[in-house]
Amino acid sequence: MAGVRFFLLLSLLVVPAFADAISLGVKLGVPLTDTVRTAGEIGSRPFRADVRSFTGGPIVNVRLPLGLGFEFGALYKRFDQEAGRANGDPFTKTGGSWEFPLVGQLRLPGPIVRPYIEGGVAFNRLSEVLAPFRALGPNPNQAPPAVSETRRGVVLGAGIEFSLPIVRISPGLRYTRYNTAQSWLPGANSIDFLVGITF
Repeated sequence: MAGVRFFLLLSLLVVPAFADAISLGVKLGVPLTDTVRTAGEIGSRPFRADVRSFTGGPIVNVRLPLGLGFEFGALYKRFDQEAGRANGDPFTKTGGSWEFPLVGQLRLPGPIVRPYIEGGVAFNRLSEVLAPFRALGPNPNQAPPAVSETRRGVVLGAGIEFSLPIVRISPGLRYTRYNTAQSWLPGANSIDFLVGITF
């Protein structure tokens, strides 16, 4: 997976160079929008997906002089999907989303409370996505295919960092705009409320 390889390569290059300025931790939060398209229909086959109300994963934060720095991590989401059929109960499947954001950050001065803004890129890997919009198949009672897709996006965010004696806590909002050419591919926009906890 390209996003994972990029993440690991960047870690190997950056960690030795900035060992004293590196914080490790987790980012936990709540998706405020859908990772995948919530509803749609082609012909007589409806499709819907519900994103579970949790996202989280590990992060690495590198702090540079003048309030600059960058952060990269891996955030995971799950979503439940339904694709209707002509007769009977709908097909159901659980899908997953791994997001690999790499963002530059600017922190404003402050001894304990420091507002920050961030911007960068994200690589997203969607797995087990039901794709009724792309391939319905000749049989309306046949399950639509489950596919994996990769997409890239632009990330913007802002929040506040609280510097405590042992830990830093950083609540904030993050917006990701995914660039995709497929009209069926789920949700091109993502907004998450995230709380970073680094040591």
